[in-house]
Amino acid sequence: MSIHPPAQLFPDQQWRQLLVQLDSLTEQQRLWLSGYLTGDVNIISSQPAIESAKTVTIAFGTETDNCRRLAGKLKDRCREGSIAADVVNMAGLRVRRLARLKYLVVITATHGDGDPPEPVGDFYEALMADDAPSLIGLRFAVLALGDSSYEQFCVTGKRIDQRLEALGGERLISRRDCDVDFEHPAGEWMSDLLSHLPESRSKFPQAAPVPSVSQKVQYGKHQPLEVEILANRTLSSPQREKPIHHLELALSVAEFNVNPGDAIGVLPENPAELVAAILDNIGLSGEQPVTLDDSAMPLVEALRKHRDLTIPGRGFLSAWGNLTGDPMLLEILGGDTSVQRTFLREHQILDLIQQRPARPEPQMFVDALRRLQPRLYDVANSLSVVDDELHLTVKAFHYLFRDREERGITSRFLLELQPGDRLWVYPHRNARFHLPDDPEAPLILVAEGTGIAPYRAFLQALSHRDSAPPCWLVFGESEFEEDFLYQLDLQQALAGGLLHQLDGVFYADQPERDLATPLLNQVDRLTDWLEWGGHIYLSGEKKPIEQCESRIQACLDDRLGEGYWKSLTKAKRVHRNLY
Repeated sequence: MSIHPPAQLFPDQQWRQLLVQLDSLTEQQRLWLSGYLTGDVNIISSQPAIESAKTVTIAFGTETDNCRRLAGKLKDRCREGSIAADVVNMAGLRVRRLARLKYLVVITATHGDGDPPEPVGDFYEALMADDAPSLIGLRFAVLALGDSSYEQFCVTGKRIDQRLEALGGERLISRRDCDVDFEHPAGEWMSDLLSHLPESRSKFPQAAPVPSVSQKVQYGKHQPLEVEILANRTLSSPQREKPIHHLELALSVAEFNVNPGDAIGVLPENPAELVAAILDNIGLSGEQPVTLDDSAMPLVEALRKHRDLTIPGRGFLSAWGNLTGDPMLLEILGGDTSVQRTFLREHQILDLIQQRPARPEPQMFVDALRRLQPRLYDVANSLSVVDDELHLTVKAFHYLFRDREERGITSRFLLELQPGDRLWVYPHRNARFHLPDDPEAPLILVAEGTGIAPYRAFLQALSHRDSAPPCWLVFGESEFEEDFLYQLDLQQALAGGLLHQLDGVFYADQPERDLATPLLNQVDRLTDWLEWGGHIYLSGEKKPIEQCESRIQACLDDRLGEGYWKSLTKAKRVHRNLY
């Protein structure tokens, strides 16, 4: 449901710009927004804080929205237990404020190989700094989300937990580290935590529901939208090992809120042959009934749409080891977590069930598997130009595993879709990668491969403005003749004045060049644009983009003074979209 605030709180113009103008809001407006973002529609709009000394601050750090949702759930449970609680985004939380708190709950994820969520980078850096404030008197608890298939599992939550203790804080309860199937363990952790939080002496007053202009669906991970595939075209050379496709999806609703720079979450399905191989090896019929989230369905549907059939996870390792009684598996289960992690990195589900066969009960099998996780893809169009479609740019993902090549589940699923097929999607906001508030700020856009997708949306949005800012695009791919993605769109933008500079870097044609080369070869222009208030955007695969950023940083720090690049980052003029 989409909630609309009372008119006296948010004028129409401010409401439309709210997510990019947080600093302009009053405390009353912030209170309403806090409730909106946490899904609490019974918001107290003018009440003073109740027993502020006992108020629990629930701080979340997220990129995929899971931690924000959990923070909202915890706030709801606190309210039910007459516990005063506020939810805050760590992206906007100042570390020195922690010294004024009595109770703090941190819910945060870890991304990539040990990185904190990108929006909370400033908070995380300040917390780890030598001049972080003493937190003696603070009582805290940490819930960490991660993916155990990565070596740095939940490391952001672990480091925050350790740092809060080192600064003088006292734990309310032990930290809980959650894998991708986090809902149940997170719920257990919350139940334990509630008994350690201070109950308010007085019950919360019941507030009248916020009036709503209309009742609209709020699409999300747990309420996705079904869309139809309109087109699936190859953008790059179809002969290349990892081709890139352009997909167009029919958008039949007006409430699907994505802006240029945002992404959509895609709910994939496992390939039919993998499902068949799994069923064949465990000796079960796909028609046998199972229950997932209180919904009954055939086993084949659960395996095709809802369960990860690639990565085993510790839960599956434990269940399969106990079922088979295999001495090696039992030894690994009783050993160090690093040994378990190494074993799991070297085995997929099919490897385990083929090497150590057993016939499980259908329900036990699906319960042991991890959830099939959605994947995020940048939106490659602006709804201000094409308002009834969503465009995606998808690259085939192949990887070596042991002695064989594997294909990525989601990219394979998407690239095999045909017009008329159906797909489930939801919007994902990427607030750190939107166009600047200043409509005249120069834009320096650096894209590697499919990282071009959000810039196509940017250019479409800029085409609807009365005037466009200076815009410089650097695009890297393999070959000019075969892999110049969206070449016609970009050349039209250049001819029409939307793009002031377009530099292509094609590695196979010019192996001596990389993404940073065009910028460093024109460093006077680069520094002029930045001195005029320019913003630089970096989008694409992590390794080449980070190498590009490192070279630019070294050049600018040498030219304009040590720390110049860091000052741009702190001013939120460096925007990263890495994967």
